[in-house]
Formats: sequence, C-alpha cells, structure tokens
Amino acid sequence: MSWAEFHQKSERLAAEAQGLALTAPDRARALYAEAAKAEAAALLEVNTTKIRTLGVTAVSAVALWFKASEFAESQKLAHQILSTADLPAFARKQLQVLLQTIWSEEVRQNADSKFTDGAVLVSVAGGDILTGGAPLELVVAKVELLQSIFFRTVEFLQDMPHRKRGRASMDVQKICRPWLFQAAPGSYQFAIAIEDVAQGKLFEQVATAEEIKGAFVALLRDATEDPETALAERVPDKEYRGTFLKLTRALAPTGKDFSVMTIRRDALDPNPITLDANARKGVDDVIRKDFVKPHAKGEIEDILHGTLRAVHLDKDWLEITVNGEHKTVHGVGETVDDEIGHLMNRQVVVRILRQASGKITFVDIEGAP
Repeated sequence: MSWAEFHQKSERLAAEAQGLALTAPDRARALYAEAAKAEAAALLEVNTTKIRTLGVTAVSAVALWFKASEFAESQKLAHQILSTADLPAFARKQLQVLLQTIWSEEVRQNADSKFTDGAVLVSVAGGDILTGGAPLELVVAKVELLQSIFFRTVEFLQDMPHRKRGRASMDVQKICRPWLFQAAPGSYQFAIAIEDVAQGKLFEQVATAEEIKGAFVALLRDATEDPETALAERVPDKEYRGTFLKLTRALAPTGKDFSVMTIRRDALDPNPITLDANARKGVDDVIRKDFVKPHAKGEIEDILHGTLRAVHLDKDWLEITVNGEHKTVHGVGETVDDEIGHLMNRQVVVRILRQASGKITFVDIEGAP
C-alpha cells in the first residue's frame, strides 16, 4: 500500500474513533490504536524529499498513539523520529510538546487520585510574557478566574440557585476538583486537570466529571465566540449568563500585560478558544447592551480610574482611590463576589452614574487596561 492509502485508512479510523469518544471510550481507544498503526505504516512510505509530509505524518502517528492511551508506543515513536529524521521545525516542536503532554498524562493516570482523560491547556502570549515565564500576579489572577468559572459551571449544571456571595460550597468543590499541572513551555502555558473526587456521594448529580469539563470549555467558547446568541441558548438564566460573561471578560487581555489567551480542551484540540482584545470587546458590548441598566433622567454617566480599596456588597458599596482621594460608589449589591474579588487592590475602571444630589452609583467594573 502507498502512503496515501495508509493515510486515508488512518483518517477513516480516527474519524470513527472521535465519534465514539464520549459514548464508547474503550472502543474509541482501540480504533485510535488501529489508526496509529496505519499512520505509522504511512510514515515508512513517505518520500524522504517531502519533508513537510514527513513532519505532518510523524506528528499524526504519535498523536494517534497518545489518543489510544498507548503511551509507551507514542514515546518510542516520537524519540525514534526526533533522533533520526530530518524534520521541519514545526514538527520537531510539536513532537516535543506531545512528549511533555504524554509525561504529564502518565503522572495523572498513575496518581492515587482519579482524573478525567486529558487536561485543559491554557496559554498566554505577548506583552510581558516570556517562553515558560509570566508575572506571578497575572498568573494567579487568571487561575483564580478560571477556578471561579469552573465552580460556576458545576453549580449551573447542578441547577443550583445563582450564588451572589461567598465561595462555592464545599459540596460543590468536592464533586470534582481542578488541579494545576505544568505544561510544555511555548509562551507561558499550564494545564488544568479535573480530579473526580466524589461522584454521586454528596447529592444527586446531573453531570459526570468529564461532562463538567466539556461544559466548562463549551461555556467559555460560547461566551468568547458568540456571547449574544450561543451563550443565551446554552445558559437561559440571565443571572448565570451575566456572571459567565463578566468572568470571561476579566480573563481576556486588556493588552497591557499580555495580548492573547488560548484555551484548548486538551493538547490535541485543533480549534482553540482565542481570547484577545477583539473578543473582549465583543463580550463587553453584550454586557453593556443586556446587563447594564439605562440611566434615569438627570443622571450623568462617568468613569473613575483608580485602585479598588474596599468592597462591602451586603452594605451595597465599594471604595476606590482616585488620585489619592477616596470615593464611595453605591449600588453594587447585584454584583457577585467572583466578579469583583479578584480586583481588590488593583487598578480598575468603574463606570458610574452621578446623581444631582452628588451621590455616585455603580454601573460596571473591570480591570484597568
């Protein structure tokens, strides 16, 4: 058989496996293994002058062994190719990333804790980001936001009332717990693996840990790519939808510290979620259109730039320091903790309404660009 025949066979088997990944994972892994064998055979038939074809086929074969959970075969082939083949730069880099991904997946599968297959891969690039390094404050803030979105996803799938105050309950946190793992350095990357802690033990669940992971990624995708229509269909509840939108906006770059964040369901996801300045503006436009109350006659819209110093949601106010002067903004009671907690002692932009009496009331808040 020729390269084309082996490759077409591999593609056919891989497509069948992908269709069974959620409903029949064991059968899917077996099909991925067959696809990997066919792609490895195709690799032997590549004309050595076709360097790009060699690179694409090599990456595909290693990735298919990985999808089949045949980690030894995947590593063996990757090392063999890296040590002997004249590869294009893109293929060499992708094989190195695959090796790092395989090692991380082996650690998770060999751990005492039970994790879902694969890990959500998050990367940030541009601005102050270095290869394998990023400002600690930036990383901590984004990890906290991702955790907030994850627990909100659990609560939404459990059909729980929309939470305005405090952290997620311990019952929610114990359903499945997100872990942070090192990922192969590209710009700055980390992996979020989901530990299946107590399925079915705490209260009746409507989703498995794997389904929660899928919903977490799907909600982020809808909020980023189609915040007005797709997210509204997935999340009919307006309070939940508003919170997902505001947390997604906070994830997106302002352009100062970094310029783009990408989120993949796993290391082999070919269609990552891309959060950049355009995506942030799209989310912000929907928030302003659907989640900001119109001002009354006599009220004047304004913006405060300063440092968020204090918040008391129960008493309905926040305090911001503007050029050394403390200003109290009222009417923040509908804001939830997750939307504002990560902004404490940071530079913020607060949209306000000035009333004739001099009272300042709250409209919206986000991190300063």
